[in-house]
Amino acid sequence: MDRAVCIHGHFYQPPRENPWLGDVEVQRSAAPYHDWNERVTAECYGPNTAARILDADGMIAEAANTYSKISFTAAPTLLSWLERHRPEVYRAVVDADRESRERYGGHGSAIASCYSHLIMPLASPRDRRTQVAWGVRDFASRFGRKPEGMWLPETAVDIESLDLMAEAGIRFTVLAPHQAERVRVIGATGWTDVSGGRVETRMPYLCRLPSGQSIAVFFYNGSIARDVAFGDLLLDGRRFAGRLFGAFSRGGGRPELVHIATDGETYGHHRTFGEMALVYCLRTIEARSDTRLTVYGEYLAAYPPTHEVVVREGTSWSCAHGVERWRDECGCHSGAHPGWSQAWRRPLREAVVMARDALAPRSTEALAAHLRDPDAARDDAIGLVLGRWSDEAVEGFFSRHALRGLAPAERRRVLTLLEMERQAVLMQTSCGWFFDDVGEPGSVQAMRHACRAMDLARQVFGLDLEPAFIDILRRAPSNDPNYANGAAVYEALVRPAARDLARVAAGAALYGLFDLEPPAMYAVDGDRRYRLEEEGRRGLAGAVRVRSRATGDEALYDVAALFAGMDRVVLGVREPGGDEALREAWEKMVRGNQAGADLRVYTAADLSDEERWAVARRLAPGVGQAVSAVYRDAAALIGVLADLGIPASGAVTRLMEHSYNERLAAMLGEGCPDPDRFLALAGEMRAKELRSDLAALGEAASGRITLSAGTAAARPADPAPLEEIARIVRCAKVFPLPLSLWESQNICIGMRGRYADMQRRAEEGDGSAQQWARSFRRAAACLGVRVA
Repeated sequence: MDRAVCIHGHFYQPPRENPWLGDVEVQRSAAPYHDWNERVTAECYGPNTAARILDADGMIAEAANTYSKISFTAAPTLLSWLERHRPEVYRAVVDADRESRERYGGHGSAIASCYSHLIMPLASPRDRRTQVAWGVRDFASRFGRKPEGMWLPETAVDIESLDLMAEAGIRFTVLAPHQAERVRVIGATGWTDVSGGRVETRMPYLCRLPSGQSIAVFFYNGSIARDVAFGDLLLDGRRFAGRLFGAFSRGGGRPELVHIATDGETYGHHRTFGEMALVYCLRTIEARSDTRLTVYGEYLAAYPPTHEVVVREGTSWSCAHGVERWRDECGCHSGAHPGWSQAWRRPLREAVVMARDALAPRSTEALAAHLRDPDAARDDAIGLVLGRWSDEAVEGFFSRHALRGLAPAERRRVLTLLEMERQAVLMQTSCGWFFDDVGEPGSVQAMRHACRAMDLARQVFGLDLEPAFIDILRRAPSNDPNYANGAAVYEALVRPAARDLARVAAGAALYGLFDLEPPAMYAVDGDRRYRLEEEGRRGLAGAVRVRSRATGDEALYDVAALFAGMDRVVLGVREPGGDEALREAWEKMVRGNQAGADLRVYTAADLSDEERWAVARRLAPGVGQAVSAVYRDAAALIGVLADLGIPASGAVTRLMEHSYNERLAAMLGEGCPDPDRFLALAGEMRAKELRSDLAALGEAASGRITLSAGTAAARPADPAPLEEIARIVRCAKVFPLPLSLWESQNICIGMRGRYADMQRRAEEGDGSAQQWARSFRRAAACLGVRVA
């Protein structure tokens, strides 16, 4: 009997980008990270590319890429963010699928996902088709193959969606056990009722579809999945494996597949060190001779369904009431606010559906004037997104779909319509309704996408849906006392995120002062005709051309920016008025005459959190330098006070603490070339009862250790970088400092093959190899890595 185990992780993050700018803005709740994508990547997505297996002494014996051994959802909105912001993690995920194909007979571990995670049974037929088409295209562009399986968001299922998936070449999907209605042996006449989760989960089923097509369905083991996601199974990888082994039937005579599906974020984000329990479980399974790991595609190829199933339409894995969680007050909630009402869900759904149904027919009609087949072009428009609206992507799209050669204005109209369509899809993302209040980030994000879609509709149709949209939101009560209803949330949190080209140009002028990159959604070009650099102030003025990559809309502006502190910012923008007019406006701004400058003016109060964050991050090192300069100027006086025994004021103490911390951080950043001096300085600090900045010192030490490890990997025979690692760790233990060693440990693990070679040469009498091997052993021990 063939016994196989498959663990599926649904790895997903919703779209978080500002719809006008194309960038994820700072999210305070994710601190100390910039946003939740960064945080979950640090806690889950990254660690799963190199999950640790520890030995009995707590040393890292091995690291494994779990994505290559489990089945996982390749969610487009997550992967697109990883590709831009964490390319090393993205490459590891893509490489894992390639590796898994070698392990699983040509069947990859990744499966596709409906593109933007909307609830398929609540979507229009048109949007369902596009979700499947975009999901397939996104997957193929990343993994270089067609997907065999596809994840339904929240496993929310309907027959039409399954039919669309089968038509697109999808062979299987995964559902919860309670989503099966009845089953029978293929060819039999009588059905067996398996509702209520009574379906046999250890086999795949055939689901026949109205079109004459069919798709296979795997129903996961619900009890084990619940204990992984919400219980304590991830406290012990061996116990996790034991539960999976125990789910096989006793003495069964047919092949069986024990499989589970949970959110992938369970492994490291929801459950700290969950990825370690996962990798230990996988290793335990691999060590068995009577059970093997598999993925759904491989198992389905070996064991096609012998039974067929009728699924329960309009059901999902995370709502006991079907799909009501995404449109009504059904009682399902996150658990964070048990007493809160979900009465806001229906009005938000009604507002979004109103906008969707108003825009769709107008868009189709408008596109038909320029494109051969508007629906086919819409499905193909994912190529524009994947190509970041490059000239090549745009040219290729119009060559395939345009009725004729289109004028520039016609092209911009088509691109604007397609971007409106994309935003109208994103506004339906499931997270808009999943949580507990209309003012929470998921709902706000859905409303922002709706706002952007309506913004574009105003531009292209002269149609203003926003008043009706807001009117519906007035019926969405908020649980947050700061907001009366969804309309108040919209006014406070949605509208301020909107940007027109002029505001983008003004922001670009601010970013130009600090050499920061403009928003991803825009190409910004310009000149800086006037600059100001003086004590306490900096500024610039010039002409800036701003072009939206997505729509092609562009405009030229005169801009000016003055910065004299985070609370003293002036940005000015206007239509071009010629060089002389710009010079006059600039001179008036410099003199403080903003009103006379004839510019649309923004001040510090108008800056977004992201703009404040970006500028503050750029300026923060200068604050430390300024404090150090004050200390240097006062050092002699501080010394006299100490000699005379005069108690230091709080301000003096803080200056001293900063100075010591800065010097220690500088030593760590240099690789601690003189450990004795470092230890002496740390001793002085302790004797004077000065507080150490553990976070800053730990960051400095961690950064240098990573740099040293990378240098060691690049210099095959040089022991110096390895010795530097040992010095830094020795110094770090004085406090002790919190060290982030994940990347340096990965490098060290990757160097163990070189160590084996050097150790062989050392045993043959090679003196330089002996020194390198000794240094590597010390560095590896400091990093907690077992060398053999």
